[in-house]
Amino acid sequence: MKSPFPNPVAPFPGWERQVYRLSRPVTRDDIHAFLGNEELYLRETDAGLIHIIHKYGLLEIHARTGKTEIEVWFNPERGAYPSEYLDALLATRF
Repeated sequence: MKSPFPNPVAPFPGWERQVYRLSRPVTRDDIHAFLGNEELYLRETDAGLIHIIHKYGLLEIHARTGKTEIEVWFNPERGAYPSEYLDALLATRF
């Protein structure tokens, strides 16, 4: 199966990547809910448009509408906090 996030590139040196499988496909409403007061960035790839949400220097979430996976980059120097924050964020929608 082809990855919905080809050619991964870390947003910052040293950040680590995880791909999360979700219980249902991502919608535009999910992206807007995750966005909050942050800016939305878009990246056009051969696989399609990727929505990029940078959350407070802790996480960068890459999502594609209609896909059941998201790619998350996090700063490992922040300890468990980015993972806990992501878990809480995902629990609000999935």
